[in-house]
Amino acid sequence: MKSIIICADGTWQSPESVQASHILRLARGIAPQTTEGHKQVVYYDWGIGADGDRLVGGITGKGLDKNILDCYRFLVHNYAVGDRVYLFGFSRGAYTVRSLAGLVRNCGILRREHAGKTAKAYALYRQRGKSSSPSNTRAVAFRKAYAVADISRIHFVGVLDTVGALGIPAPFLGTLGSTRYLFHDTAPGRCIRHARHAVSIDENRQDFEPALWQSVAGVDVQQVWFAGVHSDIGGAYEDRSLGDCAGLWLVNEAGRCGLQFESHFLQGLLPDHAGPQHNEYRGFYRAMRRRAVRQVEPVLHVSVRQRRDDPRLRYRSPALQAMLARLKGDWSGVRWVEG
Repeated sequence: MKSIIICADGTWQSPESVQASHILRLARGIAPQTTEGHKQVVYYDWGIGADGDRLVGGITGKGLDKNILDCYRFLVHNYAVGDRVYLFGFSRGAYTVRSLAGLVRNCGILRREHAGKTAKAYALYRQRGKSSSPSNTRAVAFRKAYAVADISRIHFVGVLDTVGALGIPAPFLGTLGSTRYLFHDTAPGRCIRHARHAVSIDENRQDFEPALWQSVAGVDVQQVWFAGVHSDIGGAYEDRSLGDCAGLWLVNEAGRCGLQFESHFLQGLLPDHAGPQHNEYRGFYRAMRRRAVRQVEPVLHVSVRQRRDDPRLRYRSPALQAMLARLKGDWSGVRWVEG
């Protein structure tokens, strides 16, 4: 048995990015084999707009299909029955791996002799309606004919602040076809064993509404809210100490689910509840779009409480205040998450 780890990064992130995101550092920090001698094979997928067509890719998401298919092909080329699959993503990379999980649930993981059917599998997955659901006769027949099993399990999906339909500002969605790229289901598929989502409390751009998971029976889902804006949660700034609260939580959760990391990576995660929060409401967004307040669920990381109670910071998040108002001012209605 081995582990296959697919890491899909956010917009404009690449292996040569000056500020490596949590996803890139995670990909670099996975041990090549476990202490028991099992291999851990890593694939890193560049962010949209990182390979040349920066502006068009960043604004429109051009290349999303390619990113999803590249990840799926790597899985097909390397998977053996019994392997553990881990998927990680930030922002549009989170969209990529959540879509990849949906593709696996719908069409399975192709047997290598049928790798040429990848485009056919993707076309089936992208169709809308009950005729393309995993339980539909077409999908069942496709998996029976071409996949390694009817249900291929994904051991762990860990994502950082999945936004909107796919992290693209709403005014530009028409360039893609807004329905084609919407999530088919906001609940994690039943092929997933463990699902983790770190969500930004303080992101205030109107078009960056979080794409939250719904609970589903039989899937271990944890969706936890953290202080900081979108790219704080993704670890994409030079001072990422606040974002490391989310990064370390995700790494610890993956570790509890069997993934092993190298010590240099773990030692480099230095979370600080008092770290700087950055401002992404500027430029185009400040000029053209109104400020938004996220509707925060009362499942918060303990670092949020530490930040709130630190007298040096005066952390008074509008999103937290709105959440507290819904709880009628009662903090006992909050579930605090360690780790």
